[in-house]
Amino acid sequence: MSKQVRYSYRKGVIKQKIYLTKRNLLSAAAAVGLLASMGSALAASSNSLPFSSSGSGTETSLSALGCQFTVAGCTVESNGTATSSHMGTGPYQSTLTVNWADAYSNGDGGFCAPASGSGSITAANGNTVELSSSGTVCEVGATGSNVPHTFSGTYTITNGTGRFSGASGSGTETGGDNGYGSSNYTLSGTIIY
Repeated sequence: MSKQVRYSYRKGVIKQKIYLTKRNLLSAAAAVGLLASMGSALAASSNSLPFSSSGSGTETSLSALGCQFTVAGCTVESNGTATSSHMGTGPYQSTLTVNWADAYSNGDGGFCAPASGSGSITAANGNTVELSSSGTVCEVGATGSNVPHTFSGTYTITNGTGRFSGASGSGTETGGDNGYGSSNYTLSGTIIY
């Protein structure tokens, strides 16, 4: 980039004046335009979008009998089919560990306890969204055999594959099981990808 420089001397001060040529002004304008379009592209690629997902499937215990009396808690795995915005319909998998050692009354003769886990939702094209969950599991009613449970908490999107690589987001999660091996969940919040 060429520029014209003119020096002048006035009362003991040297002043430098830079005169930009028409070509230099056009180059500077093009550079500003390029930077602005790059900023717009970056902003567009990281927009927060509404995200919802719901699924149902089967739940299997991964823990031994008596797990509710251990510090490790009880872990269950759910597998099924989900329909999700931006993804279509595909399989999901999740694990959830309930820390029954920190249980408290649900007010109906049963208990609630903190729970956390992770999972993945697979899009119709095979891309995935990875997420973590935390919240509270509560027995529905009094403690007993084959008691249904509810889950209420939050999800955080931690990553993904394909077009969801590097995805993030968060929101609310609800779900539960019927006490006989069927489970369900619903997510509502945002995704950024």
